[in-house]
This record gives sequence, structure tokens and C-alpha cells, in this order.
Amino acid sequence: MARFSYATECAKLGTVAITRAKALLVVVGDPATLSIDPLWRKFLTLIHRNGGWTGDEIPWDPEHEIEDDQLEEATRIGVLENMRRLAERVEALTLDAVFVEPDDGDDDI
Repeated sequence: MARFSYATECAKLGTVAITRAKALLVVVGDPATLSIDPLWRKFLTLIHRNGGWTGDEIPWDPEHEIEDDQLEEATRIGVLENMRRLAERVEALTLDAVFVEPDDGDDDI
């Protein structure tokens, strides 16, 4: 069974936008999550090193070169925790939408 990697698929689909930008490219996303994918991490590090970074600081050392098969354990664990909390919030919102109080038909409110 093939594994689906959201960051990897976004990287593939975003290649056209990234390579065709003429004047400005804005990337909106969680750098810790995007940095799981080595391509995104290298891209974000390049942006940071060249002064194009705004927003929250990146959670890794941009001066530290990493190999494609390396990822700091703390970053990976942090991202997994963020994803777990997001899944819990989405589940709660979904359940809240499903369990709506039934309308008793009384419009005298």
C-alpha cells in the first residue's frame, strides 16, 4: 500500500507555483509540519538564509545542514503532537455538528 504524504504531495503540486513566481511567492503553513519533508525543509531553510522569512521563527537551526534521512526527534514528536491535537479538535467539531439538539417545533421563543 502506498503511503500518502501531504507535505510531499503539496511539494509536487506546488512546484509550478514556486518555479513560475515572477515577483513574490507567499507560502502559508506550519514550518514544523512542512519541515518533516526534506524538500520543504531545504526550501524553507533557503528562504530563511536569504532573508525572505517572516513570521514565527523556524524550529530548527537553519545553519545546520541535514541529510534527507535525518530529522530531529524533537521536531518529529512536536509535529505529531500538533497533529494529534488538530485531529481531536476536528473530531470535536464534527461531533458537535452531528449532535445538534432536535427542533421541538415550538416557534414561540
